Amino acid sequence: MLAGGGARGFAHVGVLRALEADGYRPAALVGVSMGAAVSVGYALREDWYPALLAMDTGAFPAPMPTAEQQRDSLRQRLRARRLGFRFAYRLLTGWGIGTPAREAGLQALRTLTLGQSLEDARVPVAVSTTDLRGGRRHVIRTGDAAEAVYASVALAGVLPPLERDGLLLADGAYADLAPVGVARDMGPPVVIAVNPGQALAGAEVRNGLQALRRATEVCNLSHADAGFEQADLVLRPTFRRTIDTLDFAARRECVAAGARVVRGHRAVLAALLDPEAPPLPADSPSAHHLVNRHGLAR
Repeated sequence: MLAGGGARGFAHVGVLRALEADGYRPAALVGVSMGAAVSVGYALREDWYPALLAMDTGAFPAPMPTAEQQRDSLRQRLRARRLGFRFAYRLLTGWGIGTPAREAGLQALRTLTLGQSLEDARVPVAVSTTDLRGGRRHVIRTGDAAEAVYASVALAGVLPPLERDGLLLADGAYADLAPVGVARDMGPPVVIAVNPGQALAGAEVRNGLQALRRATEVCNLSHADAGFEQADLVLRPTFRRTIDTLDFAARRECVAAGARVVRGHRAVLAALLDPEAPPLPADSPSAHHLVNRHGLAR
C-alpha cells in the first residue's frame, strides 16, 4: 500500500526498485495520491522505473518559498506574497491555482500509463480517491488509468476534481491516507505500507485560522497513524531535509530515501516474506509487532 506525500511519494519508486533487487515483487498494489501514480506506473509498464523518474510534473505549481527563505530574502518574501494572492484569487474564481494545467496534467498521466486501462495492469492495482459529493472514500479498479490517477492526485485548491460517474473525485488522502483494508481485500497474505509523510513540526499558533489549519493537520495525521497500524509492516522513508509537497525537483533524493528504508529493513522483510528466513532476534525493534501478528520472532 503506497500512501500519499506529494513529491515525497517518489520514495515509493526507490522502495519498489530495492524490493525487486532483493527478489520481492508485489502481488497487488493500492495507491493513494502520488502513491497511486507510482502504483499504476509500476503495474502498467515494464520500464516503470525510468518512466516514473521522467514523469512530467510541470503542470503542478511551484512550491511556496519556505519560512527560512522568506526570512533571508526580500525577493522570496515578495514572491510568497504574490503566490498567496494568486492562490486566493484562483480559489475564489475557480477550482484553484493549477486549473489552467488540468489538461497538461492529464496528458502527462496518459503518457505515463500509455493510454491503458487499469484492467491492463500486470498485477492487480487499485486507486483510492475521495468523493467530495458523497463525503467518502471511492476506490477505482477499472477504467481509464490516467483519469483514475488524476483523481487521486487532485489536491483541493490546486487541481480541479474529476467528474466521473456522477462523483466529484479528489485526492484520496482526504478520505483515507492509509487504505490498508483495501489492500487486504485484494488477497495478499501480508500487507506492507509505505508512508513517506514527514513528522508534524512544532509551530506557533497565533490566530483562529492558524488554529484551524493546525487542528486539521493533527486530526489527519492521527487518523492516518491508526490506519497504518493495521498493516503488517510500515516502511517510513526518512528524508535528510524537509521536502515540500510540490518540490518535484527532489524526486531522486526521495527515490534514494525509499531505497534506504528497504535496505534498513531487510531482516524484517525476510521474516515476513521468506518462509526459509530465520526468525527475528527477540531484541529486534520490530520483533514485538511481528510476533503479535505472525509469531515470527522467538
